[in-house]
Amino acid sequence: MAEGLKLHQLKSQEDVRSLSIQKNHYQAHWIVGFGWNQNTWPGATFPDKKILDQVFGTTPVFFSRVDGHASWLNTAALLELKNKGYNFNTDPKGGVIQRDTQGEPTGILFDQAHINALLRLPDFSADQNKSFLETSQKIFNHAGFTHIRDMSMNLNLWQLLKKMEEEKKLNLCLEAFVTIESLNDLDRGLQEIEHIKKEVSEQMRLQGVKIFIDGSLGSKTAYLSQAYSVNQRLTEAKGLLIWSQDEIKELLRRAWSAGQQVAIHTIGDEAVHTAVSAAREVSAEGLLGRLHLEHVQILRPDTIVMMKPLHVICHLQPCHWLSDRAWLKELLPAESVKNLFQWELLRKNKIPFYFGSDSPIESPSLFDNEKALIESVKWGIPKLNADWKLYQSHPDTKWCNSLTEIENGKIKQVYFNKRALL
Repeated sequence: MAEGLKLHQLKSQEDVRSLSIQKNHYQAHWIVGFGWNQNTWPGATFPDKKILDQVFGTTPVFFSRVDGHASWLNTAALLELKNKGYNFNTDPKGGVIQRDTQGEPTGILFDQAHINALLRLPDFSADQNKSFLETSQKIFNHAGFTHIRDMSMNLNLWQLLKKMEEEKKLNLCLEAFVTIESLNDLDRGLQEIEHIKKEVSEQMRLQGVKIFIDGSLGSKTAYLSQAYSVNQRLTEAKGLLIWSQDEIKELLRRAWSAGQQVAIHTIGDEAVHTAVSAAREVSAEGLLGRLHLEHVQILRPDTIVMMKPLHVICHLQPCHWLSDRAWLKELLPAESVKNLFQWELLRKNKIPFYFGSDSPIESPSLFDNEKALIESVKWGIPKLNADWKLYQSHPDTKWCNSLTEIENGKIKQVYFNKRALL
């Protein structure tokens, strides 16, 4: 994303007319971009394929929304996907194909519909991937990060990173997860893990598998216990649940039995509750493994209580409050607003949690997280009664000799394995 076409600056869908397309914005013959956000546009309505057809003609276009849970495509892209076997006649489980009044796709795909399209795009070239990794590493290091979590690892990426490590060019430590799209995809994921484990690394640790069980708040697909406050024009007024509780339980059984940790993308309160309920049932069977809950942006107190017997770690990004605060109260029911960003309640209940940036959804920034923790108190979110840096640092202090020096609210220097990086 660092070298890709950035769409954050778009103030309306019409602004695509002024985009400057460069060579590195192509994925083979497709133009790809990331970062549009209809919530910041007049009317906050989703765009459609018509404007892309006018600007880009027969070149297929795939623009991912700022949350990575929706995509905006033109007619050329829809036709090519159809030729590759994509079924536009029905919504996939856990996804929505937005349609116009005549029933034709508008060019907007949500969640699993978006993922199904993304998986059919051609690969980036080896040179592109190498350049992306080098640029991304510099961005993280300059922002003060020395340890990151990669939630979409694969063998090819691992081998590229391992080569950087062998050449003393990898200035990060990585915890990695392999993404699983469905239960039918689990065997493939576990096989990928076995191949990766043969490529032993000092600076990379393979943790397990990652799944998405709901969407995002900005796309109105995060799974809530109560309906969204505004009409979202989707089939589910409460968002989307991509995996059923029984499917989550089966994945936990198989992954934990194979010695793998499980990370679950859960943003809505009911998505978190579903994941925790599944883990409780599996643990009652005598099988207990490590569970990572990603984002937990809305979290009910009763769900937190249920977490206590589990080996659970929550991963939150305070910076999301900065980005979403302008529309959260309009979008969410009052009960959901009350349960936003529960870092202090997690601390009180002694549930382990850590902060991160959620890059590329947000810019990697230690200071954005600090700012969000301070300013959200005025908004009604309980203050974190602890030093925020404790939750921003990696718990294994012996994993790589690294240090980030901060002076006057700025990154002064970053050291990694005793090397100064800035």
